[in-house]
Amino acid sequence: MSRSSTTPVAAKVPLGLRLLRFMYHRAGPIFPQYFGKLAYEQWFTTARFKTPDYELPALNSALKETIEVNGLNVAVYIWQDKTIESRSTVLFIHGWTGRGTQIAKYIKPLNEIGYRVISFDGPAHGNTPGTQTSLLEFTDVVFALDKHYGPLDAAITHSFGGMVLAYAMSLGLLKVNRAVCICPPNNFQVLTENFQRILALPDNVMKVMVRKTYASHGQIIRDAVDTVNNVKNLKCKGLIIHDEDDIEIPWHSGEEIAQAWPDSRFIKTSGLGHRRIIHDKAVIKHIVDFLEAEH
Repeated sequence: MSRSSTTPVAAKVPLGLRLLRFMYHRAGPIFPQYFGKLAYEQWFTTARFKTPDYELPALNSALKETIEVNGLNVAVYIWQDKTIESRSTVLFIHGWTGRGTQIAKYIKPLNEIGYRVISFDGPAHGNTPGTQTSLLEFTDVVFALDKHYGPLDAAITHSFGGMVLAYAMSLGLLKVNRAVCICPPNNFQVLTENFQRILALPDNVMKVMVRKTYASHGQIIRDAVDTVNNVKNLKCKGLIIHDEDDIEIPWHSGEEIAQAWPDSRFIKTSGLGHRRIIHDKAVIKHIVDFLEAEH
């Protein structure tokens, strides 16, 4: 178990989010249809954040390519140590509002044990165009990357990326030997609950948003992307790491996935939350050691 030396501090709520919450709280119960449709649009809308300084060396050193998926030019990043023979390829799938360069601190140790590292900016994320996207579009990108750069031997995911990976593997189109999921959501409901919490959506507004999502994507999608169901028949080895102080995706979500995944191991950390866990040295070591065992 990893433990941070500092107690997690609640992030300051941006003014824009406070105003949105106030609007939904006051007007949402009165006009649920209107605000439910507005929430539906925001459900698929992403936000881009500035690349932090510690990721810039990885961004600058990457071999940058693009791959066209459904008419969209997706930004792809490749890191390979030319002095070391790459025997395997590992794909990183970031989470919602994430970036491909979040794998920055893993690149050197993974290259050193013979992995070529590939990541990408999902649709409407990072350097890939767009303003809205969905899990289905992310999955299409994963299939395209596997076809173009594969076969992929391993995968590392964060948050929403774990649901994407499990869905792709359940379809049989992506076959990896080892998969790592950091703070993965166990089902569709945990995502909608987190969305409702972030925007403080009234229940009647939330019901309209969910109904509209099912109307546009089919209610069957709720079960199709269920991570627990999708890992039950997987043959690959899994490592699930989740922090007990994760307020976005509760740690029990990762534990439930590990219990359903036949050949997997679960590690619970503490004091790292949902995002800092990606960069924790102990977490990185767990993951590198797990992937090194493949060699």
